[in-house]
Amino acid sequence: MATTLGATVRTTSNAARGGVRRVRDARSIGVVVKASFAAAHEGVVAPGDVHGSSLASMGFAPRRARVEAEAEAASKSPVVDERVVMFRTSATCPFAHRCWLALEELDVRPREVIMENLEDKSEAFKAEYARAAVDAEGNPSVPVLTHRGATMVESALVLRYLAETFDGAGASAASASLLPKDTVKGYYGQLFADTFQTCVPLYFKMLRATNQDELDAATKEFIGGLQKANRCLELGANARAGGAYACGEQFTIWDIMPMTFVPRFEIVLAHYRGFNLRVALKENGCDALEAWIAAVGSRPSLVSTLKQIEDIRGVTVQQAFIDHFAKFVSWRA
Repeated sequence: MATTLGATVRTTSNAARGGVRRVRDARSIGVVVKASFAAAHEGVVAPGDVHGSSLASMGFAPRRARVEAEAEAASKSPVVDERVVMFRTSATCPFAHRCWLALEELDVRPREVIMENLEDKSEAFKAEYARAAVDAEGNPSVPVLTHRGATMVESALVLRYLAETFDGAGASAASASLLPKDTVKGYYGQLFADTFQTCVPLYFKMLRATNQDELDAATKEFIGGLQKANRCLELGANARAGGAYACGEQFTIWDIMPMTFVPRFEIVLAHYRGFNLRVALKENGCDALEAWIAAVGSRPSLVSTLKQIEDIRGVTVQQAFIDHFAKFVSWRA
């Protein structure tokens, strides 16, 4: 049990059956974390056997057969309090991490956070995903959010829903607004976030390289993507009035969208490809991007969730990320 940002988090696991015992803390704020890890390291699978870490939109997640147990699981589902935000995620998925950060930033209560083992997915998770996904036969992926009787998928959409629904309406008086208050700043913020996102497939391209020539080419493209993201921050410098976040002094969804990949870029590329992100930024004049990374890196929501990943997985966050992305690496220099 750990206390983070005023919330008591309890982790309950049943490795044999992947079950969960739902609990509430003394104040009934409804924060529950489920950890059902049957394998020693979640996310370590044979190359090509990709699990559903919200990679479908990028073409990395494979298709799978229709969920046969959907009807049975749905019939056994407990009655759900529609006021409760129920959030299914994975401790190490960078896409779902966006929505986890939003829950923390907005101080959403009551909420139930269920950590799924993506290598041994629960029937309830598979059924919920099938009900909400455009492709019901697709590989179930996180996040899945249930609120007000609706079940939602896709991290960008879920993030936007949370930001709009709980805008300044969290449990605490200091609950944040993640929507840009200034439309010009919002323009530059989204320009940056969308541009930074182009680095994500290049990151996977670096991991998937099968020889040095492929790695060198992918690395060059990746650095080019970082330079373009830095350029976006420079273009919006006047509008942002000296603030280090994507929209200036205000932390918004346009910071959350790209920031979950930063620690993964740093840790995973250093381990598998000997690539030092901070050195690359300095050598390529990405001062604005360095400042942004420093700002989001110290955000309490990020610090807290990274610590929770360690508590849930039982290893350092570095090892957790290395294990998660191991399946994409088939060649080492």
